[in-house]
Amino acid sequence: MPKKDTKSNNLKFGEFVRKTRLELNIGLRDFSRQVGVSAAYISKMEMDEFSPPKEENIKKMAKILKVDEDKLLSMADKISSDIKEIINDKPDLYAAFLRKAKPKDVEKYLKDLNKNG
Repeated sequence: MPKKDTKSNNLKFGEFVRKTRLELNIGLRDFSRQVGVSAAYISKMEMDEFSPPKEENIKKMAKILKVDEDKLLSMADKISSDIKEIINDKPDLYAAFLRKAKPKDVEKYLKDLNKNG
């Protein structure tokens, strides 16, 4: 099943999680059990009373909800630890690239990379 697009909405993290969970007919208790946190935490997080969880649990949520984990992390104002490691290796290089690259150029570059292996 394809990943849902989280880019096209303006919902807050918790609202998005709740909406998507309900669209997939996943109950609160079942979802919380799969994520490994309490149902009370999920409920309060969905109501924006608690902050989003740690990266590991957001990635679990993304898998359960069939959404891209990087987009869900972004909705929580977080970035994947593997991306942080890559950037920290050469911060000046990646910062300059990210500031100057246009989305269409990045998309073309990625398409070329995927084509060439």
